Amino acid sequence: MNSTVLCRASCVRIPSFAGIVLCLLLRTAAFADPEARCGTPYLPVRPHSGSAAKITAAETFDVGDPLTVRVFNFAALPGTDPYYRTTTTCRLKGEHCYIFVEDVIWGGSRVMPAALTSLARAFDSSTPRYPNRGIFSVDTEIFGPPPDADGDPRVVIVLLDIMDSILSGTILGYYDTANQAAPVGREILYIDSDPLVLNSNLARATLAHEFQHMLHWNGDPDEDRWVDEGCAEYAELACGYKNTTRGAARNFLGVPNLLKSPDPTVAVPSETGLTDAASWSAGDFLPFLFDQTFLVMTYFAQRYGDRAVARLVAEPENSIAGFNRTLETIGAEVQFEQFWADWAAAVFVNDTSGLGFRGFTLEPVRRDTVAVPADDLGGALQLWGIDYLVPLTSGPTGLSLDVRSDSDLLVTLVSEREDTHDVAAVPVRRGVPRRIGLYGGSPTVLAITRTTAGDRTYDLSLAAREGHVPAAADFDASGTVGFPDFIAFAEGFGKSADQPGFDPSFDLDGDRTVSFSDFIMFARNFGKSP
Repeated sequence: MNSTVLCRASCVRIPSFAGIVLCLLLRTAAFADPEARCGTPYLPVRPHSGSAAKITAAETFDVGDPLTVRVFNFAALPGTDPYYRTTTTCRLKGEHCYIFVEDVIWGGSRVMPAALTSLARAFDSSTPRYPNRGIFSVDTEIFGPPPDADGDPRVVIVLLDIMDSILSGTILGYYDTANQAAPVGREILYIDSDPLVLNSNLARATLAHEFQHMLHWNGDPDEDRWVDEGCAEYAELACGYKNTTRGAARNFLGVPNLLKSPDPTVAVPSETGLTDAASWSAGDFLPFLFDQTFLVMTYFAQRYGDRAVARLVAEPENSIAGFNRTLETIGAEVQFEQFWADWAAAVFVNDTSGLGFRGFTLEPVRRDTVAVPADDLGGALQLWGIDYLVPLTSGPTGLSLDVRSDSDLLVTLVSEREDTHDVAAVPVRRGVPRRIGLYGGSPTVLAITRTTAGDRTYDLSLAAREGHVPAAADFDASGTVGFPDFIAFAEGFGKSADQPGFDPSFDLDGDRTVSFSDFIMFARNFGKSP
């Protein structure tokens, strides 16, 4: 191994000292062991040529053939060339792959013939979930066909000691899209040999993960990285390698909002170095989000099926637009906002009902219990981070929230209903105050998500309130129940709790439907000041 990793969270381009302090604080407070990750997000994405023509003539390899490969140095200093060349030799030829081993590590104790055989068998013919299907078959069925720049259907798998650093973290594997173009013109995956134990499920999971990146690039080369990484994490689960014990996704569950310390007694520095671009974007990608994107993509696959994942990968639109087009194509009645709200609720509820995940149980997500009434409950929110708030109310059975932010928010209200849960997704647009109500009983949890770049902060206050009082009908929190409130009510009229777009604020009588009885209650308060 070329270097020692200090923390999993250091695996991001955070230039400021405060950013490194935040990473160390998060690791110390919440996580015991560092975890290595994929190196693909570090590399620039090259455009797809879109041409079916082969870059080079078909050239096959046999065991013993040499190949000089271009390798990325994750420890390279800024301003220097991060690439170098190393010599490798073909040590195994499988049905769908060649396995080349870096010459300088061949013959060592970490690279044994049995390990090569296990990797080839996993790639070609057998995975834990499908004993008669390999990674190649499982991944291509879900994520699409591989590119073919060289006319050879086999994928080159290079085993080497990847050069990593404190800032990159321990890199276990990567896929470099630059190899698809001349002068290389080959499909190449890189797998680390140290500290990765090659004859292990982690090594095979890494192979499934990196192969997904190759397939995703072929299907949608400019997709946002959070979608690509989420699919790669899901590929590990689809093949049966992903850890589904209670330790799964523990980093996100421990700190779902990186601007809030996992230890309430420790303040997060005001300048963390955590940018919106590093949160969820096509640019930098924060390694803590591997866990979050794994949960998002797994929930999407479990709810809509692997065919929906395949459609998402093939969809030219990216990010949320790609999700919305895919949801429309498969006939789903929801858009991304409602899907996100359902997912956020599933992470919190974590049961075996239709709302929850299937096949594994998560540890409880970080949440804060708050007494009602309460003011000044807002704070700073990482882009697409979540604050989970559990209200404790006494007195009236209803609850209202006054929310305001200079960024867009999505407020998810989860309410327990017999053996199921109601989930309402209420958008709060930037600069526009909202009073959100739930009058059929207090919610189990509120999940606050910042959905656009900009101001990190939001203001929030909670009050116990029943739907018949004037304040409940003052939806814009202006101090008067007026015409803007009537327009908002009219837009929500007729919707029920089981329909997308339902806003419980307008369900003043708490019967789960915005109906004429709610209009009567609203009309009685029209023109009044709370």
